[in-house]
Amino acid sequence: MELPDLTTYDGVIVMKNSIQYEPASNSLMNRIKESRIPAVSVDEYIDGMHNVGISDYNSQKRIVEHLIKKHHLTKINYVCGILQGKEGMERYRAYRDAMEEHGIPVCDCQVYCGNYNRESGRKAIEYFMKNQTPQAIVFANDAMAIGGMERLQQYGYEIPKDIVVTGFDNDELSAFYIPSLTTVDRRQEMLGEKAVDLLFDAQSHTSVKLETQILYRESCGCNCQTPKSIRDLRVEYQNQCLSYEEALDALKSMELDLTGLESVEELCSRLKKYVIRSDMKEFYLCLCDEKKLFAYDDIKTNIREQAICEHYTQKVHIPLAYHDRKFDSYGKFPSKEILPYEMKNKLQKTFYIVTPIYYQKICYGYCVSDGSVFALKSELAYLWTVNIGMALENIRKWKWINQMNEKINRMWKYDMLTQVFNRSGFFYSANAVVERIKGQHRRAFMIFLDIDGLKSVNDGLGHKVGDAFIREMADVIKASVPKDCLVMRYGGDEFVVFGSCTNAKRMQMIVSKIKNTMEKENQNEKRIYQLSASIGCSVHASDEIDDLNQLIESADKRMYEEKKEKHMRR
Repeated sequence: MELPDLTTYDGVIVMKNSIQYEPASNSLMNRIKESRIPAVSVDEYIDGMHNVGISDYNSQKRIVEHLIKKHHLTKINYVCGILQGKEGMERYRAYRDAMEEHGIPVCDCQVYCGNYNRESGRKAIEYFMKNQTPQAIVFANDAMAIGGMERLQQYGYEIPKDIVVTGFDNDELSAFYIPSLTTVDRRQEMLGEKAVDLLFDAQSHTSVKLETQILYRESCGCNCQTPKSIRDLRVEYQNQCLSYEEALDALKSMELDLTGLESVEELCSRLKKYVIRSDMKEFYLCLCDEKKLFAYDDIKTNIREQAICEHYTQKVHIPLAYHDRKFDSYGKFPSKEILPYEMKNKLQKTFYIVTPIYYQKICYGYCVSDGSVFALKSELAYLWTVNIGMALENIRKWKWINQMNEKINRMWKYDMLTQVFNRSGFFYSANAVVERIKGQHRRAFMIFLDIDGLKSVNDGLGHKVGDAFIREMADVIKASVPKDCLVMRYGGDEFVVFGSCTNAKRMQMIVSKIKNTMEKENQNEKRIYQLSASIGCSVHASDEIDDLNQLIESADKRMYEEKKEKHMRR
């Protein structure tokens, strides 16, 4: 992808750890440094920039120490996240250090590696229940903690009476769950505010670590003061769940609705109702050049090898735009502009969210939406683009399969050199013609042509010129016969024309036109060979035809007689 000219911007805030493809990440960091504009890195230290972050280590350690000192617990298990990431490793190291500093040993069976989702939390409980039941379980994030509490309650454990549970990140549902979850508020809004403040800091590059807030709630046994009654919390939580389930059902419906589509136009038509249902005031579907996404040239090429779009193409287009409560579309424009230049004056004074559309390694484009609650807060918003990406991949596969079927069909029906029917294609189509004209008092005719002098051309000028000779003869025949007649390359230098007529006059007119066309082409003084063919014909009543080969053999016999006469005249 060609990046925008960063020197035209006032500053940039970058979250490097959100870019998983390292070459792309390094390239972006270099471009930012070269632009010499104010830059702030969030959550990861980058030399040459302002840096702002949060100490996950200190926060996680304080939670573990709270369980040891305040609640006098020693059998504390831990559910970590992906340890390849900086955050996951810091939180896990904090747990180990806190336990070691208080002289509490930790065995391998006390640690479970999850994946930051609810299902990981459920599986962690099943794993721990196979061993000694812990007094407390510390989860590296709230999603795993809530999944773990659900499974513990299913097993009949009371929280925190039987087992203490803590989370991390202060997700929206953590306060509404029953019991409410003890967790760490990373204060992301404050992180964003500080990043913006640093953009306008004229001083030399600084690094800032913000403090987190530990929210001690019911899941660890601490009676926190809640602004609402438990009943109100339960109602609100149930409403949250209902809203989530409704959104999830809509997402499932969207996934099914976008299955089996055959074109981008059909995709856009289906998407409209889901855009309207959301609270988005603006939405733009920006897709890469379809010629690069959906072009297939070689039947031997694997479909995966055709995925040539690994980045945004230089130009994209908008097949679906939603603004001012109206749907529209826009033609091609440079992808580095994100949105067309003529649109930028019409945009609201708000911020916009750009989400890439990928399927595996294939880049289909991106979505642009306004900063709506749906786009910002819903964990399901991202799955929108996943569904769109899957739909586009299915469209790509369908187009590939359709094009390959067409090529295979042509290979089965047509001669590759001349693009007229081969034997299989001819007999399939000719038999259908015979069945159609039976009972109509029409006759079927067969014209058999044998090219004169092909061997001499091959021997004297080469087979490449000989192939050109054959192709030219095929073109002459195609140009001379009516569209309702069938043309077949019967052999190396032999052609057949098949059609229907009421009398032999039509057949004779076709033969005359073929001969006249050859004579006209031969008048070209630059020709290195002359077009000539021996021709034989046969006519039969359609009701009497049992085998088309009889017609061909009859016409072939008469062609041979004409060729014999030519040799005698020489």
